[in-house]
Amino acid sequence: MRSVIIPILLIALFGFVHAEKNYTDFVLNIKDSISNQKLPFYHSAWERLAYITDTYGSRMWGTDALEQVIREMNRQATEEKFDNIRLEPVKNFTKWVRGKESLVMTSPRPVTTPLKVIGLGGSVAG
Repeated sequence: MRSVIIPILLIALFGFVHAEKNYTDFVLNIKDSISNQKLPFYHSAWERLAYITDTYGSRMWGTDALEQVIREMNRQATEEKFDNIRLEPVKNFTKWVRGKESLVMTSPRPVTTPLKVIGLGGSVAG
């Protein structure tokens, strides 16, 4: 009897654990809400991205601009009544800071000539 009950319990448990939910209607509802011109969220993601880009500009890791954007996104999500919103501190990261870059051409000209250059983080000196 015991050898029959255990497989039945395992089959029942496996069926409950691996049952997948069907999100088709939910996804179609989201898709309609952003693509239907008559609904208030039409093109909202594009408009929010444009607002963030135009207002805050580039948002490099560890910069004040990034921190401002994070607070703005939190404000917008709260305004839209998203639930379970939280900001978590990020520890132990390398902050990117622009250094002093320079480039000079010493050859083939007889006079050292300074050149304009943009240096990227992690560039090799030389």
